[in-house]
Amino acid sequence: MNIKRIICTGLAVVTLATCLTGCKDEKYEAYDREGERYDYYLPDYVKVCDYKNIEVPDITYAPSEDDINNKKMQMAVYYAPRTEDPDRPCQKGDVVDIITTCKFTDTGETYSLFNFEKNDNDMGQSFLLGYNYFGFPALDEAVIGMEAGETKTVKLTLPDPYYNDYTNSAREVEMEIYLNYIDSVDFSAATDEYFHEHFGYYGDNLREYIITELREDVNEKMDGYREYITWNYVCRNSKLKKVPEKEYNEVYESNLNTARTSAESAGQTLLEYVKDYYGFKDLDEYYKNLKKHCEDICYEEMILTYIRRCENLEVSDEYYEKTVLKLAEPYDIKDYAEAENFLVYYYGAEQFNEMMMSMYTQNWIAENATVREDINQLFSDKLNK
Repeated sequence: MNIKRIICTGLAVVTLATCLTGCKDEKYEAYDREGERYDYYLPDYVKVCDYKNIEVPDITYAPSEDDINNKKMQMAVYYAPRTEDPDRPCQKGDVVDIITTCKFTDTGETYSLFNFEKNDNDMGQSFLLGYNYFGFPALDEAVIGMEAGETKTVKLTLPDPYYNDYTNSAREVEMEIYLNYIDSVDFSAATDEYFHEHFGYYGDNLREYIITELREDVNEKMDGYREYITWNYVCRNSKLKKVPEKEYNEVYESNLNTARTSAESAGQTLLEYVKDYYGFKDLDEYYKNLKKHCEDICYEEMILTYIRRCENLEVSDEYYEKTVLKLAEPYDIKDYAEAENFLVYYYGAEQFNEMMMSMYTQNWIAENATVREDINQLFSDKLNK
């Protein structure tokens, strides 16, 4: 089953609370119709926590003066003259190029967002230093003062909220930074006329343009954050009692067959495929991981099914139409009827309807959350005490 899933493991961010069933057992309708997925009395299989009024932070974004000025300088640097390789350490306002490795300190996993490898031109990632290019001021601070050719290793903590990747807000990373080169930049010509010539804006018009761009960028990146943190909370505070044998076997065989087909297409054995593509040392490790993965899928699907039945949820027309158009955006399909036909064909009618129901249920949980206006961090330990 292909549903929109939000990973609910690995984030030690929500205080565990006493798990309470979202609706009383006597209210829950036992589904025993042959052929329906999870046609069980689900309270025997999963204990679902209280999924209403989950607390979420208020992270309404308003561009600060620093944000506006940083964006303005990032625009100005495109056409400003530069002097290559100044004989000094790098400083705020330079364009620098860095080559890095980056890993999360808690798991050791590579964090690809800041893993800048050397390309064929011996370049890594270039940016305007000191003006929050990555939305990660600690990285700018770590680079300032380095000399070309220098390497340093630092541990840094991502902001909370981190608008460029809210799922990893407040996590610590270890970075090895190699400063590849320094360019000194002359911003003296960046006057109102300069911005008007190159960007078509100046004065208050430029300011309003920047504010609009910043808001739209952040709002787009933070889309879905409430669904993410509320679903995490539900998964972490609910409990799997018993694995449903029928659905587990279906999911397991489906995933295993997909891996076997992919291995065959690549001209490999299953062992060769899972070693090369997933890094497993042997098939026992792969099967163990697959078992856990399929149990997690069933666990989450049972929670969603339980809540849907308790609340008698049905996907609203408004939500359905909006989501169809959103799912079709990556395929550049804007017509509603064309988008719906494409998605039904792409996923299959049954799987698409199940996916839509799951997404709607997660959205319903998020919409019933309580916004804490006094808390502005995604993963504050003051939430859901």
